Amino acid sequence: MTAKSHFTFSPKLQVYYFLSGALSLVVTVIGILMLPIWAVIGTWWAKRYYESLRLELTDRSVVVSKGVFFKRELTIPLDKIQDISISEGPLLAKFGLLGLRIETAGQRNAATGKSEADLVGLENAREVRDLILTHRDRLASKEAQGSSDSTTLSLLTDIRDSLQRIEARLGS
Repeated sequence: MTAKSHFTFSPKLQVYYFLSGALSLVVTVIGILMLPIWAVIGTWWAKRYYESLRLELTDRSVVVSKGVFFKRELTIPLDKIQDISISEGPLLAKFGLLGLRIETAGQRNAATGKSEADLVGLENAREVRDLILTHRDRLASKEAQGSSDSTTLSLLTDIRDSLQRIEARLGS
């Protein structure tokens, strides 16, 4: 049976997503004209996106789910995690939020520079980072111990087989 840990996201994240979308629109003339539409759709979208966010830690992986129209579920094996970083920009700081990025080899999107597991607004992000890294390290040490045990067992089996062959030759 696998133990699972579920983590929560800050409710402030809904306002952050709405405002970051609005700020993106403000930088262009066409975007300014679209602000009234964003005022209606953006509120709905931010709420739905917030509700879709999930982060789950199992014995062997981290599972990230998100998306409104295009839902994505990403399973990251703990032994493939290379780094987990925390980020905070001016808008995030204003809302008391942090970004958490889980990186694995080859996972980063070359076009955007983003990881598939970029999460914003995770409550207790630093503690979550430490917990995931602890689980990763624990799994790595168990696998190393298991690999060491299987190597020892294989060596002992070879020695036993060699001794049996020697005894068989001496006995004949």
